[in-house]
Amino acid sequence: IFYMDKKMKSKKLITLLLFCITALNYPALAKLPDSSKILQQVGQIMQDNKFKESEQKLKNIIANSPSKQAYVELANLYIGQNKNQEAIGYYQEAALLEPTDPKVFTSMSVAYLHLGFYEASKAMAQQALALKPTLEHASKIVEYIDKKQAVLARAAKAGKTN
Repeated sequence: IFYMDKKMKSKKLITLLLFCITALNYPALAKLPDSSKILQQVGQIMQDNKFKESEQKLKNIIANSPSKQAYVELANLYIGQNKNQEAIGYYQEAALLEPTDPKVFTSMSVAYLHLGFYEASKAMAQQALALKPTLEHASKIVEYIDKKQAVLARAAKAGKTN
């Protein structure tokens, strides 16, 4: 396993940033096919570093003083990284601390939906609606899942008759 300490990562990031700045200032370099790949790499490195830093800060907060807000923020961070399974666990922790917050259940519903767990997603959206019937986003999730399940049922039925 290749390991880079923070100093090495910083040097790599600075080198990539300097190259990108140079490439942008010199049109001939900017036209090189690799420059867009390097810009993407720089963006990814920056995003990864922010993610890891934010993740660690939130985990430290949770370890020292668990709160619904910290759990939700960490879950939202995972959703943004398409780590829906991890997000669900933190939404569940938030729901245990504040079981009357419909937004927690709606967010958990979205995470389940991303994973393709339609029944769980629908159940969480319905729980959100039980807590706050006017929650439009939860209503749309239930409606979407109902339509999706109807289409899947028709497709299954058509497959059996063929």
